[in-house]
Amino acid sequence: MGCQAAEVMKEVTLQSLLKEMTDRDSLARLPVNSYSCRQVSSWDRQQTDPKNGQAWFANHDYEQFMRTEENEGRKEWVIMDDKGPGAVTRFWTPLFDNRDKQIIRFYFDGASSPTITVPLNEFLSGRDFVKPPLAFISWNEMDLLEQRKPEIKRNRGIGGDLYLPIPFAKGCKITLDSLPFYYVINYRIYDAGTPVKTFSMADYKAASAAVEQAGSAMLTDAPEDPKLKTDGKQATLKPGEELAIALPPGAAAVRDHGVELSPDASGQDLRSVVLTASFDEEATIWCPLSEFFGAGVRTNAPVRDWCRMVSANGTLESRWVMPYRKSAAVGLKNTGKVPVTVELSVGTGQWKWDDRSMYFHATWRGKNGIETRPMSDWNYIEIQGKGLYVGDVLTVFNPVEGWYGEGDERVYIDGESFPSHMGTGTEDYYGYAWGMADYFSSPFISMPKRDSVGQADWRGYTTTSRIRILDAIPFKTGLKFDMEIWHARDTKMDYAAGTFWYGCLGATCNSKSLGLELNPSAIPLHQPQIMPGGSISKEEDKRP
Repeated sequence: MGCQAAEVMKEVTLQSLLKEMTDRDSLARLPVNSYSCRQVSSWDRQQTDPKNGQAWFANHDYEQFMRTEENEGRKEWVIMDDKGPGAVTRFWTPLFDNRDKQIIRFYFDGASSPTITVPLNEFLSGRDFVKPPLAFISWNEMDLLEQRKPEIKRNRGIGGDLYLPIPFAKGCKITLDSLPFYYVINYRIYDAGTPVKTFSMADYKAASAAVEQAGSAMLTDAPEDPKLKTDGKQATLKPGEELAIALPPGAAAVRDHGVELSPDASGQDLRSVVLTASFDEEATIWCPLSEFFGAGVRTNAPVRDWCRMVSANGTLESRWVMPYRKSAAVGLKNTGKVPVTVELSVGTGQWKWDDRSMYFHATWRGKNGIETRPMSDWNYIEIQGKGLYVGDVLTVFNPVEGWYGEGDERVYIDGESFPSHMGTGTEDYYGYAWGMADYFSSPFISMPKRDSVGQADWRGYTTTSRIRILDAIPFKTGLKFDMEIWHARDTKMDYAAGTFWYGCLGATCNSKSLGLELNPSAIPLHQPQIMPGGSISKEEDKRP
């Protein structure tokens, strides 16, 4: 309702996709070339009936594939095969060291010989022809600028992430030369007739400057735009008080806004202070700072992705593009129990409103004490209307050492009775692996340093983010996103999820029906006492 796709198709090429990836405005408009976002993964094929709990929560999310076949005298395991014009936009796998010799092959447009033939681990760790940040490892100790150095070699037991767009005109088949392990692939299928130039190594080499430029742009802070009109306010908000900034009237877009809290601010303040916004008199943003900016409940945990940045001193900055036609207001509300000193700044710039323009939404829900037995699906959001799903943030409080992240995402698009996106684990959705990472940042996925350290101990708070750019999910009538609650222990956990999406006029979601779950002050934070070395004190391990 309210916005329409473009009438004229444009040719899709590697370079056009790179340009789209680095253009923040592109997310705020319906795509020029309509597409569906699809997913294939190694999800457990027993999961066919939500009413059968034992099967629905089965966890054999590996060694799954479509079929085997013989190609040029080789036995190969097919993990993706789809027809039509499209583009691979994301590929994740764990980089297990005993898979170092496994070969991945990409066949395009029905060809009998592959266009891409490379070692899987090399390909997804940024050590083959694709370099960071378009292929990288999700691991501590090294940001993506470090990973771009030629001497980097580490890849054992961690997540490999490929974000190089790989277009194809008529179809794509991906195979491995031995039994697959875990994998998740996102790809686009464009409407029939969309002109697409199929990926070739010759074109990739010819586009090397564009590839390098796109990668560098995604790792470089955007320069300050002198054309932005910036408004700011500072206040000490008592419980229940609000601060609001009315933005310039007429067609425009929020392009940069930031929040600063006082140096003595707590994690509870991040959760209790809520960012609000309305565009053209429609309230579209209601999200605590903790999840909106991806810092979770830590005030000094740096993180940076394509749309947000949190500095070590606690400054919070957003670069989501938020267009409006006539009027807008952005504000902060203190839902907590103590005063909080805040400073809010909002920068607006030009925007040409057209039939493809959409409104930015950021919504939130949280719940304490979720039982891990029996297992269940926990809803992030359910949207009604037309739009584009562009990311989410999950903050979890885990009271015990056991691993909590086996839960799979289940995404239902346009009224599907069975989810077309079935994942292989919470950590896999957020791009890391084996429960090993303690922190990481990239343009696409991020995790500020968590409370505990090491693979064996996941007590305390963990916050993970995923920004969906080329792997954004279009929906025509609605979208439902559930995450499976799957913990190794019988315990109780606290979940909070922030969701980001663009919607056409009239799009709504279920956030208003969540009752007390909508109020962060009803979701008090636990205060884990971190011992030297990073473990939570045994006093905090008394919950069931």
